[in-house]
Amino acid sequence: MGQVPVYLFIGNGRLSRHLQFYFQQLNLQHKVWTRNTPLDTKDVTHVLLAINDDAIVPFILEHPEIAHLKKFHFSGSLSTELAWGAHPLMTFTHDLYTPEVYREIHFVLDQDAPEFLPGLPNPHHRLATDLKARYHAECVLSGNFTAMLWSHFFQVMEKQLGLPKEAALPYLKQVTTNLQGQNPLTGPLVRKDQQTIDRNLKALEGDPYQNVYTSFVEAYQKS
Repeated sequence: MGQVPVYLFIGNGRLSRHLQFYFQQLNLQHKVWTRNTPLDTKDVTHVLLAINDDAIVPFILEHPEIAHLKKFHFSGSLSTELAWGAHPLMTFTHDLYTPEVYREIHFVLDQDAPEFLPGLPNPHHRLATDLKARYHAECVLSGNFTAMLWSHFFQVMEKQLGLPKEAALPYLKQVTTNLQGQNPLTGPLVRKDQQTIDRNLKALEGDPYQNVYTSFVEAYQKS
């Protein structure tokens, strides 16, 4: 029978609070370290570095007392021999989620990691370290940048067009549904309707998202 894991979270930011909440639901033993508090490693088997990417390696080097412990970080792009990556393929808001949401999260594990996090029932896949930068770039493109687009859309709807945000929610819902299929794209790009594209670009003059529209058109045409 294997050793019962005891986890030590380094940091108490948004991601850490989400995972702590999930670990509580799973009854996994864990501690939390925050700045200006003693680093208690008694009985700890796994150190979970839920801190900024740039702080991960310095923290490990500055704390030799964790050198003998199994160390994981949650960065999607960082590769280091000092800790293994286990990136949760999910976006985390300030609000905590339901148990069902947490259990569905896929973790992307470094190819050379010897194990997944014991006690977590989540699906996980391994990824070669030389592919991590591309993987994370795609995560940012698909998640963060689409969130920027939708936030911009909602703001323009309400402040410039006088339309309620709620009017666009069914549209957002259907776009999300379509993305789960094989052919999600609609509109002037698919129809090759250059006149509509030109009118769109003219209407966006003075808006920084005009360049975004142009870049998407170019990316679509090249792909």
